[in-house]
Amino acid sequence: MQTPSILTICVNYHNDEQTVRFIHELLAQRDVSDQMVIIVDNSEPPMVESPLRDLAHTDPRILLRHPGRNLGYYGAAAWGLCEYLKKFPLPEWIIICNTDIELIQIDLLSNLCALHSASHYAVIAPAIISTASGRDLNPYMRTRPTRFRMHFYKWTFRYYPISITYQLLALLKNKILFILKHVLVRSNANSDQRFLGPQQIYAPHGSFVAYKRKFFESGGTLNHGVFLFGEEIFIAETAKRLGLTIAYDPRLQIKHQEHSTTNVFKSRKILGFVREAAEYCADMFFR
Repeated sequence: MQTPSILTICVNYHNDEQTVRFIHELLAQRDVSDQMVIIVDNSEPPMVESPLRDLAHTDPRILLRHPGRNLGYYGAAAWGLCEYLKKFPLPEWIIICNTDIELIQIDLLSNLCALHSASHYAVIAPAIISTASGRDLNPYMRTRPTRFRMHFYKWTFRYYPISITYQLLALLKNKILFILKHVLVRSNANSDQRFLGPQQIYAPHGSFVAYKRKFFESGGTLNHGVFLFGEEIFIAETAKRLGLTIAYDPRLQIKHQEHSTTNVFKSRKILGFVREAAEYCADMFFR
């Protein structure tokens, strides 16, 4: 197979049916004939018979790889990119994404290439509409947070009761902001973000991030220092260190099948990963 122009690396964890649906949507994208997909299956153990295996056997554009253990999100993505580079050079675009997203635009990938192949941005963040709240998850952070803010997160997520309280307050805040935003949008017909161009931001939401080849040629990496969470800050700080820029482009839109807001109370295990990521990002990038 020739070197693709777009490589998508998606990470699966005991979500085979959802991943198959996403891959079908991805490969049905219009005007993109030279793309490749790597599915990194973090499932432990991987299923001997699964729809993922069947799918990979039927389409040469799909590579299914099992690292043998759960590497986390960006750990699996980094491993998948290394597997790809054993046989192919870097493509023009590398997309890292979850599989719980819906490609609502049939020409998303072709528009990404048309709009940004010649732009100076190294990382592109589309509008990511949450199915749980209806809000756009991007920009994840428009500007760089202060050292105080990052260390506040570090201490907040260190203690389980405080972290639960913080998450509940954050949920209420987001609901209020979402309602206010829609009231303002209705009162101003010219405020539709879909018709605006790209805007430089600090950090993109991690569920779908498109990297240009120059991100990696400039020294960029996917080697995040923790198992889960915090990839947004990692991406932002990596780009900042390399002198590269990140764009939010609301003309590119996907949906994120977020869990219900009733799942705001995360388990102690998941909050352990959140705590680890908060400490890592604060101590590594905001000393």
